[in-house]
Order: sequence, then structure tokens, then C-alpha cells
Amino acid sequence: MRGYELTIYDKAARPVWGIGLRLAAFCAFTCLAGIAQRLPVGTIPPGNRLMIIEAHHDDHTWQWGFGGLAARMTDQGYEGILVRVSNDEKDGDDGYPHNDMVNLRECKAAVAHIGIDSVISLNWRNDYMDSTPLQELRAQLILLIRKYRPDVLMAYDPWGHYDRNPDHRKVSRAVAEAYWMAGYANVHPEHLRLGLKPHRVPHIYFTQRGDYGKGHEPNVAVAHDASHVRRKANAMVAHRNIYHQPQTARSIRDELRKQGLHVPELDGLSDGEAIDQIEKWYMYWSSERYGRENGLDYAEVFYQRAEWDHRPGLTEYVKNNAVSQ
Repeated sequence: MRGYELTIYDKAARPVWGIGLRLAAFCAFTCLAGIAQRLPVGTIPPGNRLMIIEAHHDDHTWQWGFGGLAARMTDQGYEGILVRVSNDEKDGDDGYPHNDMVNLRECKAAVAHIGIDSVISLNWRNDYMDSTPLQELRAQLILLIRKYRPDVLMAYDPWGHYDRNPDHRKVSRAVAEAYWMAGYANVHPEHLRLGLKPHRVPHIYFTQRGDYGKGHEPNVAVAHDASHVRRKANAMVAHRNIYHQPQTARSIRDELRKQGLHVPELDGLSDGEAIDQIEKWYMYWSSERYGRENGLDYAEVFYQRAEWDHRPGLTEYVKNNAVSQ
């Protein structure tokens, strides 16, 4: 199977919605993996609560998602909250109101696999967020950060090299600004009258889609194990309204048969069962690849920032010159 998987899946799935783009991106990703330098291996920071802020219901999956890290953190005692900013009305084939309701329900089922019980939807319109007032979205996120006081934030990278999805760009910028501004009492002082105190999040993890542009520049690889990958894979296939496409598996197997090939693991499976298995493989492939790049079994990579130092010059001076009394 491994000798044929990328070429065949890309060719077979190209006419079919969704999976062709993912596998083409993965092919480019694997071609570059061998020349990448190893990243420092990150550890899980201390804390009790993580908040994932994403534009869409499925952004925690994919090769550039947070699923493995989130699963590992919830295993270590973190409470997880996912904020879905858009209403996902365009993800699916059954009309806007139906897509909105089904995708929210499936989002809750998906993140439960990685240990997250709470989903907050802001319900801005999917793909109309270019016209969303940045200040209003940022204010909502500041309020949520102050209310829930997370120790870790996860989001897409606003400084990555061009994400063509307008919702991703808008949300990632709002997150970065809210992450900074939530710590200042003079920003939205009306929150203080509600009992919401300023909160500065100690750690943030950024990632970005890797199927176009130059991507972002990760500075840390975070290991996870096979159980975390399995849960991330189950989270991905839980988004059935958008990912469960049996015709894609049928197309792949038809193309294999034309070439005199078959995948034993798919023999005896229905087209619906086969596409679920293919989507799960995608999660394993990406985690294994990032792991091999960085000397680990499985990994995800991020641009991680810890709490910043407001007076680095003073810190350096004290470090070099302070003496015991």
C-alpha cells in the first residue's frame, strides 16, 4: 500500500470534493519532510484550562490541527473549551440552516473524542467574515478569555505566510489581538463591572494550513502517542456531514482496479466504511511524518509563545549584575 498511496489517491480523488486537495497537500508535505531540520521537543505547560479558538467546526483536525496536543493535554488534567466562530452553514450539501445545526452537533461529538466537553459557537456567517467588524469579534474573544481564564490558547497563525481562507485570516488576527489586549484593564473596562478581571494567557500555540502558500514557521514539535492519534482520527470522521463521502472511496477503488491493484485493508468494506478508514489514515500519516521529522513516534508542530517579558533589558541586567545581599 505505501508504495502507491499518494499517487493513486491524488489521481483518483481529484474530481471528488475535498479529499483530492488534502492528499495533494499531503504529497507536497511529504516531499519536503525529508529536508526539514528537527525542532525542539516541547513539553506540556502547567495549567488547568485550554481554549481552542477556530473559525470552523473541523479546524482542530487535519494535518495542521490541534487534535493530538489537545488529547494529550486533557489526559493530563486540562479542561478543554472549543470556540467555533463561524456557523459553518456552507459545509455540507443540505442547505444553510441544516448544515449549521448538523455541523454544530457533529463538532460536539468530534471534540468529545479528544476530551473536550464544551463548545461555544459565536455564529458569524461562514465565508462572510471579511465584513465582520474586527473590533467586535475581538471584543467577544476578550470577554471569553476573561471569563474562562485559559492557561493555554490554540489558534491559527496570524503571521503565517498567507492563508487563503478569509475566515481563518479574520479569526487568527482577532485571536492574536485579544490574547494581548485581554490583560489590560483599560481595554473594555465595562467587563470589570461584570466581575471579569483582566487575564493574560501564559501560553499560545499557533498552527496554519499547509496546502498552499509558504505556511508558518513552527518552533516546537509536541509528541503524542498512538492513542492520541486514534482519538484525533475518530474526531475527524465524526464530521460526517462534510467528510463522509462514500463516492470518494468508490472512485479510489475503481482507479486501483484499473491499475490491477487493491488495498487489502479496504477489502470487504462498504464504500462508507472505506472512506472512514481513508480519512483515519490521513491523520496517522501526518502525525507519523511530523514524528519522523523530529525523532518521535507521533508529533504535531506549532509556533509556540510563552508569556512575554515587558522589560527584557532590565531582566538581562538583573541576571548579569544582581548579587546576594
